[in-house]
Amino acid sequence: MKRIDWVKLARENIIIIALFFAVTLLSLTAPGFISGSNFKNILAQISLYGIVAMAMTISIIGGEFDLSVSSLLGVISILFTDIARRQSIPLAILVCLCVGLLVGVANGLMVAKLKINAFVATLAMMLMLRGFALNYTSGRPINYPNPQLNAFGNGEFLGLPIISWFFLITMFITWYTLRHTRFGRNVYATGGNQTVAKMVGISVNFYKIMLFVILGFATAIAGVLTAIRLSSGNSLYGRDLTMSVVAGVVLGGTSLSGGRGSAIKTLWGMLLIGVLFNGLQRLEVQANWQDVIKGAILIVVVSADALFAQRKQRARLASASAEI
Repeated sequence: MKRIDWVKLARENIIIIALFFAVTLLSLTAPGFISGSNFKNILAQISLYGIVAMAMTISIIGGEFDLSVSSLLGVISILFTDIARRQSIPLAILVCLCVGLLVGVANGLMVAKLKINAFVATLAMMLMLRGFALNYTSGRPINYPNPQLNAFGNGEFLGLPIISWFFLITMFITWYTLRHTRFGRNVYATGGNQTVAKMVGISVNFYKIMLFVILGFATAIAGVLTAIRLSSGNSLYGRDLTMSVVAGVVLGGTSLSGGRGSAIKTLWGMLLIGVLFNGLQRLEVQANWQDVIKGAILIVVVSADALFAQRKQRARLASASAEI
């Protein structure tokens, strides 16, 4: 009988163990944390960001990163609300999806064709989108109280929030794409080693562009759902999107160096982020201190990922030296 390596098993499932301890601790300290309605609330809270997190998982596995999603979500919420109240809801959805795709294409072309660093390119796009949103609305929210839309955005289906079904469907599509399609395999190859990927005939530039296109499209969907759920558009929506999404993705085991990650583990990572943030609110921790804690979580997560990458690199060099 094969012996179970408990240490390896614990290391591979550390995110589930951390989630279990977080839920246990908060159930003992946070009033009202353990309840069906609160768990639905947590799932609803992470679902909108979770849609972007799945796209970010694909992007980071492919070796790229996008800061502009935090501003794009706010822009999409504004465009949807304004066009829906002036024209029609179908037109608003179509315009928003097209804008998301165009922003993704622009980011992808800057990175793949112009060879601009992804951090710089998407930071510039983030600032442009934020400026556009503020000018479009003069810094004020746009409200669109539509009872039908509000009922859809805050409704339930089969016992779960409707927006959570969008998240779960997105997770399944991401999982299937990464695990069972040629596109997914090539994304892993591109993120793992671009030089080798080019040598085996993979069009690296095409995949780089597609990573940003997928992110733009997913953010557009999340922005539309945000506007529907809140019956308004606001440039402030999504300000913490990048931080929350990256923290959840990396907590789930996706490496910032690329080539490694999983949609299922990103789900666990986003659940942990949602549980922690919900717990902080129920413990009545001040908003300023919540930001401090969120920033600390991100630092710890990124540092742990960097240490793991360094250890993996040293092991690879040691193995190569031994072969020589």
